[in-house]
Amino acid sequence: MWRSGSDAGAIAIGVVVEVPTPGTAVKHPEALGADLWRTDEPDLDEPRTGIRLQEIRLTSQEGFLPRVVVKADLALSSASIITMPNGTVFPLDATQANAMERLWGLTTSQSLPALPGASEGQRKLMSHYRRERSNTLRLKKLAEVRARHGKCVCALCGIDDSSKYPRQLSERIFEVHHLLPLATAATPVRTTLDDLVVLCASCHRAVHATSAVEDNYAVLAGHLRGES
Repeated sequence: MWRSGSDAGAIAIGVVVEVPTPGTAVKHPEALGADLWRTDEPDLDEPRTGIRLQEIRLTSQEGFLPRVVVKADLALSSASIITMPNGTVFPLDATQANAMERLWGLTTSQSLPALPGASEGQRKLMSHYRRERSNTLRLKKLAEVRARHGKCVCALCGIDDSSKYPRQLSERIFEVHHLLPLATAATPVRTTLDDLVVLCASCHRAVHATSAVEDNYAVLAGHLRGES
């Protein structure tokens, strides 16, 4: 999966789980994100392909693969993903696909020599599932809270983005929390702004300290109100 724009690069890998199917016949139409298109949505009968994402790396800290690294690879420098960046689907031949997998870190590395202490920093593919979340909803929720209060405020502890942190950091510390955890959903669900709250990073971490997320939220809210 390739992200375009100024921060272009590979951000996810996955496998096809549903062959191209008319949009009106897909298994989970609610997952098509009809309300998230910036322009008119394509014809509903246009074929859609179901892809299960296996690993997502959205930031450099998570190990996302930037375009500049892909372009510098001899096997990929002439690939359409580099030469025709305005496209939407980029076929890779076998050599290019192998190069992309190598850059992502899917190839087996040689064993490191035994040294005192522990070996760290070696990139390894960790196969796991991660619930997809809408960044558009996140931004809308943050904007809603700022419009209501004139600043970002944690719904639990009440800290705001001007009381403790410098401006260049304050916009990064507030996160959006789902009141009904997505992890409990058996199928994709439709989320509205009323299903979300804005929390500071510390409260959000505390709420997710255990799998009992809803109970944790209630306990922390009571604790901060002096009820426990």
